[in-house]
Amino acid sequence: MKKIIIVLSFITAFNLFASSVAMSEIPKSAINFADAYFPDYYLYRAVENSGSFTLIFKGGLKIYINSKGEWTTVSGGGDEINIEYLEKEVINSIKKEFPNEKVIYVKKQKNAYKIKFKNRTNITVDFEGNIKKGRRDY
Repeated sequence: MKKIIIVLSFITAFNLFASSVAMSEIPKSAINFADAYFPDYYLYRAVENSGSFTLIFKGGLKIYINSKGEWTTVSGGGDEINIEYLEKEVINSIKKEFPNEKVIYVKKQKNAYKIKFKNRTNITVDFEGNIKKGRRDY
């Protein structure tokens, strides 16, 4: 019971700081990114939290945007996502090393991308396409 109260308190606190915003409040660069690479998805809701945004699409896709209007994370909610916005070297490395895997999550870090596949394998790929590490979640 105590854990449930703590979790509910956390969720409530998060919702106090995150609020839905109108499309006009979302940075234009974020809208352009979503339109260019995810045109078949319907934007269901946009949430602002301390200057950053989360674009929530029907079907589970989420795009996280920083305060500069740049994407930081794309999550397919367990479904395959487009990766054409990554550098060609990164795309080529992923397709070469993991030809049959479906990417479901991409997080842009300082010097690399954290990539998750549908089979629960996680890798880190630098911007030049070098795969740094990989592991499988069980």
